Amino acid sequence: MNDIITVKVDGGLIIARKSSDSDYPGIDVEFVPDNENPNNLSRPCVLFESPKEQGLRALIWDDQNNEDYTNEIVFNK
Repeated sequence: MNDIITVKVDGGLIIARKSSDSDYPGIDVEFVPDNENPNNLSRPCVLFESPKEQGLRALIWDDQNNEDYTNEIVFNK
């Protein structure tokens, strides 16, 4: 089974990959622009994960100048 899906879109690629951390199973969806600025600390990204016994959450990176996620959405169990 392939754990990575790559979709070409206008201006870059959307890449979805299975999370590699077994304690936080989920999927990481990232936009990789064609003309990426090498000074950016992060790319637009959404990580859907389900930490053990914690329920589902989405972590969002929407600030290219911050390497940490900027928003968290917690879904009810």
